[in-house]
Amino acid sequence: MTTTRAGTVTSCWRYPVKSFQGLAEHSLEIADHGVIGDRTFGLIDLDVDRLLSAKRTAALLEASATDTHVTLPNGSTVAVDDPDIDRVLSTWIGRPIRFARADATGPVSYQMTFDPPDDDAEMFDIPTPEGTFLDIAAVHVINAATLRACAAARPDVDWDVRRFRPNVVVDVETEPFGEQDWIGQEIMVGPVVLHVDGPMVRCAMPLRAQPGGLARQPQLFHDLNELNPTYAGHLGLCCSVVKPGKICAGDHVSTTPGV
Repeated sequence: MTTTRAGTVTSCWRYPVKSFQGLAEHSLEIADHGVIGDRTFGLIDLDVDRLLSAKRTAALLEASATDTHVTLPNGSTVAVDDPDIDRVLSTWIGRPIRFARADATGPVSYQMTFDPPDDDAEMFDIPTPEGTFLDIAAVHVINAATLRACAAARPDVDWDVRRFRPNVVVDVETEPFGEQDWIGQEIMVGPVVLHVDGPMVRCAMPLRAQPGGLARQPQLFHDLNELNPTYAGHLGLCCSVVKPGKICAGDHVSTTPGV
C-alpha cells in the first residue's frame, strides 16, 4: 500500500457533555464507535423528549464539563452522578431536563436548521447514531492549513478552531480545503486508521458567541460558502474508524488512495 507523509496532529479535543465547552487533550483513545469520552452525556428536554443542542439552545455553549463534573456559567459545579443534577440543570435551562448517558439512552434526535444565520428558520429533527449523542461523525477532523487560508482570505472573521468543535486538528499543507480530496480515502493518524466519509456540514454553533472571547459572527457562514463552493456550508471531515488506537498531539498524518 502506497502512503504519503502529509503532516502532524496539532491538537486533540473531546466534549464530555454534548454542546458544552470542550477539553483540549494531549491524546485521545479511539474505539470502533469514535472517541472514548466524547459526548458521553447530554441533556434531554423532557417536554418534547429531544436531545438539546446548542444548534438551537445557545446557552449550552456557556457551560463546561469534565468526565466527573459539570460547571455552569455562574461557576457553580455539580457532579455528573449527583442525584440532584436534573433539578440543577432544569433550573438553569428553565424547563424539565434529564441528564442522560448516551449508552443508556434509546433512539433520540436533536434539532437544527439548514439556514444557520437565522435562528428563526425552520428546524428539522436529526437522529443521532444509535447509542451515541454524536451528530454525524465518529471522529471529526479539521485541517489547520485550511483555517489559516480562511483567515487570510477573510481577516475580519474569527476562524478560531474552537468554533468548529473538532476531535483532531491536523496540519497538512494543502490548497484551501484540499483535505476534501481525501474523501473516500483512508488516513493514518499515528497508529489509528480513519476512513474519510465526507465533508462536515456546518451548523449555527460556529456562528455563536462562546466563552474565551469568541464573539457572535453570523457572517462566517456566508464567507464559508464563498470560500468553499465545492462543498458550500462545509468545513472539516467526517471520519469513521477503521483501526482503533491512541492519537497524540505530534503524531504523523499520512493518506492512502481510496479504492
